[in-house]
Amino acid sequence: MNWMFWKKEGQTKKLPGPKEIPPPIGSYLVTQAGMSPDVVWKLMAAISPRLNDKYVVDVRVYDGSKIKQGGFKVENYHSLDDHPDFVIFDGWYTKDTKSVGKRNP
Repeated sequence: MNWMFWKKEGQTKKLPGPKEIPPPIGSYLVTQAGMSPDVVWKLMAAISPRLNDKYVVDVRVYDGSKIKQGGFKVENYHSLDDHPDFVIFDGWYTKDTKSVGKRNP
């Protein structure tokens, strides 16, 4: 008998919608990528927590105004899968150590 009938097998978490850039990512873009702070802090981020590591978060940074001009809406991290040309930064950061990594193109 299935006692936990309210839990479905293979149930996945819903990904969060667009948010402001996490501070470690913003700092990385300013210090390592050489972007202007005025530009960086106006950008948006789509995040996806990793299933196998609760401290690591995958991040895609994009310009919300260019997305509107492109005619589509970012609902979550995977909304940008088919639109890599709008992604400014694709990488990850760890919540505990605040380290940042960039995914290779």
